[in-house]
Amino acid sequence: MRTTRLGAALASLALTAGTATLLAAGPAHADTATTTTLDLGGQTSWTVLYGTYVGTFDTQISDGTNPVMVGVANLQEKQPGKSWKTVKTDEDASDGVSFGQYGSKAKSKVKYRVHYLGGTDTGTATTYSESFSNTVIVVAAWDLHPKAACEARCRFFGRLSPSVKHHRVLIQVKHHGWKRYRVVHTNSKSHWSSFVKPSRGAGTYYRAVVAGTKHLLGNFALGHFTIIGKSAYAVSQR
Repeated sequence: MRTTRLGAALASLALTAGTATLLAAGPAHADTATTTTLDLGGQTSWTVLYGTYVGTFDTQISDGTNPVMVGVANLQEKQPGKSWKTVKTDEDASDGVSFGQYGSKAKSKVKYRVHYLGGTDTGTATTYSESFSNTVIVVAAWDLHPKAACEARCRFFGRLSPSVKHHRVLIQVKHHGWKRYRVVHTNSKSHWSSFVKPSRGAGTYYRAVVAGTKHLLGNFALGHFTIIGKSAYAVSQR
């Protein structure tokens, strides 16, 4: 096939332009890797009574040398049997990452982590990659708020937190080991109560036991009841 001079010139121009475009593209720059760390009140694991204040989250994002102060960070939460879900977001990390008072009180068995979504520093044109933090674990236990009193009769009693009605509380007595004494249930105001019998000498120990659930750790409370002279005395211990 014959090629005209005009056709040859156009073909040469197209080839030259294509080559110039390829040369201008150059290699792409990789994003800068990041590391995210998380603690809650200075710790990464808590086992405490329900409602205990455990502090606030402290999130640190770094490129390995310097702190990263750009981008978006999500606080994620995982309840027992559930998937991770985002519960709080800080849209601007320029003044540090903050999630307010979220999670500052222990209310269940729960895990937390931070998902840093990455970002670009417009001043240096540095783009930072996403990263996930370590996991923080909080385990909340039933709080029995135990009390003990001996008036006409000795009574071991308290209030269960979190509030729940008709919840089972096992009362045990210590006679060569712990033995079942009776079972009581919380009332509509989450109160539990049992009459007990004091004894002379070293006295008698009782304990109230609440079983654990999927969301709360089981717990117990001790009560000591003794007779001195003609009077009965009671002391409760958490």
